[in-house]
Amino acid sequence: MIVKVKEPIAPEYNLIRKGQLLFTYFHFASDKELTLAMIANKSICLAYETVENPDRSLPLLIPMSEVAGRMSVQEGARFLEKPQGGKGILLGGVPGVKPAKVLILGGGVVGTNAAQMAAGMGADVTIADVNLARLRYLSEVLPKNVKTLYSSELRIKKELPDIDLIIGSVLIPGDKAPHLITKPMLSMLQPGTVLVDVAIDQGGCFETSHPTTHSEPTYVVDGIVHYAVANIPGAVPYTSTLALTNATLPYVIALANKVGKKLAKKFRPCNRD
Repeated sequence: MIVKVKEPIAPEYNLIRKGQLLFTYFHFASDKELTLAMIANKSICLAYETVENPDRSLPLLIPMSEVAGRMSVQEGARFLEKPQGGKGILLGGVPGVKPAKVLILGGGVVGTNAAQMAAGMGADVTIADVNLARLRYLSEVLPKNVKTLYSSELRIKKELPDIDLIIGSVLIPGDKAPHLITKPMLSMLQPGTVLVDVAIDQGGCFETSHPTTHSEPTYVVDGIVHYAVANIPGAVPYTSTLALTNATLPYVIALANKVGKKLAKKFRPCNRD
């Protein structure tokens, strides 16, 4: 059994043996080459992001989603600074100056943590989702400077002209993320607006997104700053490692015990004589 954090990279494909168990994040929906390689080597792949509890929650995605949600606002606030290509707006404003307006697309774990972080920094926050029950819950638990919005293309378009920072945090487990902000919609945003695509591991929820790295995290399309780092929690490895290990360890122990018993039955004990 191999326990990892990120999916295998191309040089590792041929090193993986038939029947070997890999337990890690895979994000197969956005990587056809990886999917075909794992099928070809006949390994057993258990993806963190698709492990479900009986209530359909994703226990091994939650810790990294919590980190990514909080980091998305932290990074978004940084790239709103003028030297970084942003509008030059302080997220929380100051007395006499309005705070930045933040739009969060998706009310799951990432979106909720992003809303908490942005609200805590004093921003004017709107969180959009298509689940009314979730929106009711969020309206009760989030701070008063967070508004909820039932998501639709028309409602999103109405918000765009005044928004300073957009966090894309939509997840469809095991599938590609939908494009909620299309390229033509960028013209509705003011130059220097920042888009943070937390869903980039699943293909991204902005049409103009493509994966970036921590060393070169942003690029500009039509005057709009795009941040699409594929592993946002990697910027804070100490916190991320502890958070992920806390969640994965019980599963690792259970899998190791099961694999160990199977191997013990497969191989007969050696004769001491």
